[in-house]
Amino acid sequence: MKPEFIPILLNNTQLDYLQSPLWKRISDYQIDQAEVVIPFTRKLAQTEGWTRRFCLMAIEEYKKFVYLCCISKNGASPSIAVDKVWHLHLLYTTEYWKEFCPKILERELHHFPNVGGINDYNKHQDWYLETLKLYINIFRQNPPEPFWRIPKEIELFLLPESENKVKTIKQFTWKKTFEDLHSKVFRYIHGKSVYQ
Repeated sequence: MKPEFIPILLNNTQLDYLQSPLWKRISDYQIDQAEVVIPFTRKLAQTEGWTRRFCLMAIEEYKKFVYLCCISKNGASPSIAVDKVWHLHLLYTTEYWKEFCPKILERELHHFPNVGGINDYNKHQDWYLETLKLYINIFRQNPPEPFWRIPKEIELFLLPESENKVKTIKQFTWKKTFEDLHSKVFRYIHGKSVYQ
C-alpha cells in the first residue's frame, strides 16, 4: 500500500537533477533494445496510435516521472500518457525487473493504481498535484500539456511562458494527419486557398 500523502521537502542535491547520478542513468537509459524485432517505441506507437516523435517525447516524460518517483518520499503520480508508457514498460517484465529497476534505478518501482472510491480518488489527486509541483521545481519548466493534464489548482505554480523551456507539441496521429491532408486536397480541388 502506498503511504499517505505528505508534503515533500527536498535537499539541494535532489533539486539539482543535472548533477544527479540517478538522473544521468535514467536519462541515458535506452528503452528500445537493439536485438528485438519490434522495439518498445514501435510497440507503443502501434498500441496507442501515436507517432514515433510523440512516443519518444512521451518516453522522455516517463523518465522524468520515474526520477520524481525515486527522489520523493511519496513517489509520484503519472499523467495518462506517462501511465501508458509505464504500463507497456511493465509488460516487458524481464527488462523492467531485471535491468531497469536494479541497474538504472537501483531500487524497485511498483505501480499503485487507483482502487476506486472517493477517498482513493482524492488521495491520487493530491499526489498528482504534488507531482506537478515537484516537476516544476526540479525540471524548472512547466509540464508539457500534451503529456500532462494541468488542473486549475496547479496554475498558481506554473512558470511564466517566457521561462517555460518546453514548447507545446500537438499529438499527431495518422488519422488526424489524413484528415488534414484530405481537407487540403478538397480545398485545392475546389479552388480554395489551402492556407486559409
